[in-house]
Amino acid sequence: MFLRSKILHPYLRLIVLPLVLVSLVACSANPGQSTQSQLTSTPFMPATYTVPAQPTEPPVASSSPNLPFPDQFESDLLRPNIEPVTYIDDTCRYLYLRWNPQGSLPGTVVAPVMFHSILEGDATPSDASAINFVEFEAIIRQAEKLGFETITGEELLAFLQENAKIPERSMILILDDRRPGTAEDYFLPVNEEHGWTTTLAWIIGDTDQRDGRLAGESLWGWIERINDTGYFDVQSHGLNHIYLNEDMPEATVREEIEGSIPLLKQHFGNTPVAYIWPGGNYTAFGIQVAREAGFELGFTIHSRGPLQFNWIPQGEGERGYDDPLMLLPRFWDTAAVLNLEQTAEIGDAAQAFARDNYSAEAAWYRQNCGGKLPPLEVIFK
Repeated sequence: MFLRSKILHPYLRLIVLPLVLVSLVACSANPGQSTQSQLTSTPFMPATYTVPAQPTEPPVASSSPNLPFPDQFESDLLRPNIEPVTYIDDTCRYLYLRWNPQGSLPGTVVAPVMFHSILEGDATPSDASAINFVEFEAIIRQAEKLGFETITGEELLAFLQENAKIPERSMILILDDRRPGTAEDYFLPVNEEHGWTTTLAWIIGDTDQRDGRLAGESLWGWIERINDTGYFDVQSHGLNHIYLNEDMPEATVREEIEGSIPLLKQHFGNTPVAYIWPGGNYTAFGIQVAREAGFELGFTIHSRGPLQFNWIPQGEGERGYDDPLMLLPRFWDTAAVLNLEQTAEIGDAAQAFARDNYSAEAAWYRQNCGGKLPPLEVIFK
């Protein structure tokens, strides 16, 4: 059986994804405990193929020799010390969802990309977290060329939990901080042209201040106006953008993480599912509070690699917290052009691996799970 956060390949020491230009704030490395969402729903199957019912009791031991669990996908595009981890405990359920004809195909990848400031024209950024418009256009052109489509936080959650159907090459574009001007001037035209969405990591505090470009418009008015276009997905970036640390009082941590939820629900009608850690700082207690508050995804500032179903690349520091979905990696916009290309390569390699590995996985499932996986030709039709 899979163990949550089990490392797939401890010996993985491979080549490099681009390192980010700077690190914002050092993160705590003390391991902590957190709750994990339970997967309970059963995916719908098409009428043309009926998946055998999942066993309610442990499968009867086979009289044939026990098969070893099949090899797992590994990529030579992850840099040293970055290792993919899993988060689904039940291996039978994992394989059932992995080969669900109504779900995402094996090899489906998600590139989470982090943005901050975008400068006009080809201006040289003085801040390492900023890019200019020429660089922004290059990212968009690369995404177009490679066939990427955007997904929202809710769609990402459904994919990671249930292998729900999303584009084979997906990306979630996350604009950090309170930047309605950047969202409206740069992302909105692109979203309208392509039918994409941008996820806004929104800082709630002081959003009622008068700082809009239209006379008398508050930041709330501004963000609500552009959100009404349907091209944005607002998630939490904290109440006041406080960087967490281990010595912070419990009340402060809870206010910072929990305090944004009622305001986001009030102004946008939806409960946020993702918490984008301010400054990239997270702690064991912060993860616990986020889980208790109902957040099911969390994003770091670590550039580790793309996401796949039950396959999250993490560094040693993140792995100690034993909650991959609350410490998801993100690419930096400064390296996104290359990262998108590498994401596509990893997805193609993962799909080829899945095809080659299908027989071994199907045999293991048949022996240990009391059922049969759909035929390969049903999956890749």
